Amino acid sequence: MVQIKPQHVNVAIQHLEPLLARGVHSALTGAPGIQIVEAGGARPGERVHVVVTDWAQAERLLLAPRGPWSCAPCVLVIAAQVRQQPLVSAMRRGLGGLVLASCNESELVAAVHALAGGHGYICAEVAQRIAADFAREPLTTREEDVLQLLARGLCNKSIAGRLGIAVGTVKAHVKSIFGKLEASSRTEAASIATELGIIAIPGVAPREALALS
Repeated sequence: MVQIKPQHVNVAIQHLEPLLARGVHSALTGAPGIQIVEAGGARPGERVHVVVTDWAQAERLLLAPRGPWSCAPCVLVIAAQVRQQPLVSAMRRGLGGLVLASCNESELVAAVHALAGGHGYICAEVAQRIAADFAREPLTTREEDVLQLLARGLCNKSIAGRLGIAVGTVKAHVKSIFGKLEASSRTEAASIATELGIIAIPGVAPREALALS
C-alpha cells in the first residue's frame, strides 16, 4: 500500500539535549510543509507524523511505537556518531531514519519529508560510510578464526597453538586483519569486527555507538 504524504507534516521534537532540541526547532520552524507540535501530541483530530529524538528515546519508541500518540509516528534519530551494525538493527526494528548532529538544515528538512512520505532516510555521510564498510575486502576464514581468538585476548603464541599454525603465520594474519579493518590495534580490530557482525563474542554485545550529543 502506497503511503500518501500529508499536506502538512506534524513534527514532535523529543530530545534529552535542550540545546540540540532548540536547534532542531529553529531549523524546522518555517520550513515548507512542516508544522511543529507539542511533544505531548497534536490537536484533537491531528496526528504526529514524525518525531525527532535521541537514541535512548528512540529505543523506547521502537518498543512501544504509538508512544503517547493515537497513531505511531515515524522516528528520526539525530546522532553524533553511528556504527553500521546498531543502525541496521534499529532500521530492521522500525527506525525511520537517521541524520548526524552535524547535518545542515536542508538535510534535516529532507529527512522529515522523506519519513512523512513513507520512505526511510539515512544522511549521505552515514550512507557513504556504510557503503565503504560493504566495500571492504572480506576476511578469509582463517583470518576470522585468528580474529575470534584475538578478540578473546589470546596472544599470538596461544593463537598459533590453538590453530596449529606458526607464530609467524599468525602475525601475517593479524597484519592483514588490521589492514582490511583499518584498525591500529588488536582492541580496535575486535571492536570493529564485533560492531560489523563479522565475529561474535559470547556474553559481549556489540557496542551501541549511536551515542548522541
